[in-house]
Amino acid sequence: RSHKKRKATTVATMTVLRSIKFALLLAALAVAGTAGESGELRSNHIRSKVQVNNVDVGTTTSHAQPKSLMDAAEEFIDFEVDLLRRRLQTVDETTRCNTWCKLKQSLGLTIIGLLLICISPCLMWKNEGRHVKELRRIDFCKNKAVVIDNSDVPTDEHTGDLVHFVGKVSVDDDVLDLKSGALNISSPLTKALVIKRTCSIYQKFEQSAQQTKNDMIGAGQTTTTTFSIKEDWTPMGPKGPLEHFPNDPNSRGIWDELVTESGPSDTASSPAAMKLPPNLPPQMAALFQQVDLNQSPHCMSVSKSAHVGGFGLSRDIIMTEKAVFQSNWMQVPAELVPDHIESLPELRKDRYGNLTTVEEGDQPTNGDVMIKFEYIADGFDASFIVQQVLLDADPEAGVPEHKYGVDKQKIIDEKCCGKITDDLGVIWMVRAGRHDLKEMIMMAKEDEKAVTKVLRILCWILLVAGWMMLFSIFTTLLSTLPLLGALGSAAFFIVALIVGTVCCCAVTAVAYFRYRPLITAIILAIAGGIAGIIIWRLNDANEASLQPTSAPVAAPRFLM
Repeated sequence: RSHKKRKATTVATMTVLRSIKFALLLAALAVAGTAGESGELRSNHIRSKVQVNNVDVGTTTSHAQPKSLMDAAEEFIDFEVDLLRRRLQTVDETTRCNTWCKLKQSLGLTIIGLLLICISPCLMWKNEGRHVKELRRIDFCKNKAVVIDNSDVPTDEHTGDLVHFVGKVSVDDDVLDLKSGALNISSPLTKALVIKRTCSIYQKFEQSAQQTKNDMIGAGQTTTTTFSIKEDWTPMGPKGPLEHFPNDPNSRGIWDELVTESGPSDTASSPAAMKLPPNLPPQMAALFQQVDLNQSPHCMSVSKSAHVGGFGLSRDIIMTEKAVFQSNWMQVPAELVPDHIESLPELRKDRYGNLTTVEEGDQPTNGDVMIKFEYIADGFDASFIVQQVLLDADPEAGVPEHKYGVDKQKIIDEKCCGKITDDLGVIWMVRAGRHDLKEMIMMAKEDEKAVTKVLRILCWILLVAGWMMLFSIFTTLLSTLPLLGALGSAAFFIVALIVGTVCCCAVTAVAYFRYRPLITAIILAIAGGIAGIIIWRLNDANEASLQPTSAPVAAPRFLM
């Protein structure tokens, strides 16, 4: 059973807000009315009291422009009233779940627990197999990679081989520009590897907070969810209506005009956004959903002249290895950003070089947009373990500037003197900075070990959680009594922890024996030898303790 209620009705809230606004306006009028009587002294007093965004609105004397002072005061009051209105605008949703409802939920949790108990060991098994396969791929790179000391002069003899080289990423004298349109920079940018335009809009979002209260007797539970409105910048575009605030729609502002002026997108429509947990910040949500910067009104351009020495870098490797090639974004110089756009007169350039609809000194409002231009400069070091390939001529670009390029290497591992082959997939390694072959192999192994440990811990947590959910129906029954409920939950958690840990260790041991039989056999042989020596010594000690002791010999009587 659920019902919704508002903390304060809209009529009552707006009545209070109008009263507050009226009172503040009367106070401002009273202060402004006495300005003419006391001259400059009172005007200084007014300027010290009325401030907007920590900027003194009384930059001119009040007797010269009394209207501007009142306008600033009214604007400040409107902002404070709107802020107060948003703070008071909340919706409460109360959900009641009685004992019978909790039992039904625990039955569902029991089924989920059974699934987790069945799936987690499979994931552990797969993780161990994946780990061994990744280590074999890394060892292949260690044994087969050819070190190229001078990346400026690659040769044909290593074409098709796995090579290692280091060098600086450069675009030479090439200039980079965005797609032609009204939202482009005023002139091309030099020494730029990547340039992007990100458009954000100021929108309303729902955020929630939950309070749960358990019944004193029984397993019932009452959950109160409080929904409120939060406004923030988001690059995901205009949002739809809010579920719990249908009377507070989001404004689209000039977003549609931005899409029109940006021109057609380079890629097809992006897939539907995935469902994310609530209360995530908009920028983090955009990071998880991976904003497509090739969709209008966003834009991204990659230099076609990028290279490291004599090896050309394709757009694919630059877009794939973002940690290497897209980690140090910088603001495009402000002089390259247009001061105004004729087709979009609402936009202006702020002090940071962004185009925005927010006036200087104002707070952003719903529907405001901001356009940011950023780029990645060349000249940084990078290290590669990749396959050396010949670059083909492009019908549009013509003959490539560099003869050689890089690609992923397909790995075929041979065992039993070449009689058995194993396809290990493809591999390449790209890292920022200058690293020799030994360092790159070592870092790759450390990263793989860290990933494997994290996945092992995650599988262990899922397994323990599965066992805990399996016992959820018993914990629900015990929760009908206050003291037994807490003790029962703690006891079942300890049992789930022990059983889950034992299962995790057993599955990992069996998987280790499956994927590393030689190492496992050596470990078992050593462990068996140590155990045999201990048992042998214990048996000898036991036999020695069981031997009968001889009776003492009596002394001769003549000596007495």
